Amino acid sequence: MCELAGQLLMNIRAEGTTEDARRVFHYIMNASDRGIIVVAENNKSLLCGYAYASYEWRAEFGGETMDIVALFVAPQWRGKGVGTALIGSLLENAKQRNIRRISAEVHPGNAAIERTLERCGFDPERRTLWGYHI
Repeated sequence: MCELAGQLLMNIRAEGTTEDARRVFHYIMNASDRGIIVVAENNKSLLCGYAYASYEWRAEFGGETMDIVALFVAPQWRGKGVGTALIGSLLENAKQRNIRRISAEVHPGNAAIERTLERCGFDPERRTLWGYHI
């Protein structure tokens, strides 16, 4: 999974490394209140893709929310429903946790994830994201 995460980080020109992804996955997997990681495998147990989301409590949305942080499907598995299945797994988890709001930040120009999110029932929210790098 970390190798796929490394590909994603490279694709989006992120500052993080594969080792950073490994640390994040370890952090998320060691406490069920931090988030969830879901994976898609083929019938030979080869990894096709993964998604991970974090949980956050926000008063404006009445409690716990889910932020989809990453969704990555290996190139040879794109267009075969893997991304939709991964989002579906996250949505099911959100329902089980009584989460009422799920968000996903999409990098500009990533039409594939936009189509996947729309297919899964997401609507675009027009907000401006501000960041501060230290």
